[in-house]
Amino acid sequence: MTEKPMRRLSDKILLAFSQACQQQDLEVAEVLHRALELVMTRSAGNEDIEKRHDVQEVLEAYDNLRNLRSERG
Repeated sequence: MTEKPMRRLSDKILLAFSQACQQQDLEVAEVLHRALELVMTRSAGNEDIEKRHDVQEVLEAYDNLRNLRSERG
């Protein structure tokens, strides 16, 4: 039986980031936003480079953070 490969770290952070935005937890969302930027822009070799082709989910998450920031003033 073959095990499924682990999801990308960026996927896990994006999921937590989206949840923080949904819960309107701006402080946690800001930290996870920074972590997501770090993981998606680092280059640690061919095996670790972000290969996401569809970035729509990431862009929507950033929009959610922008909306949360504007609601908070």
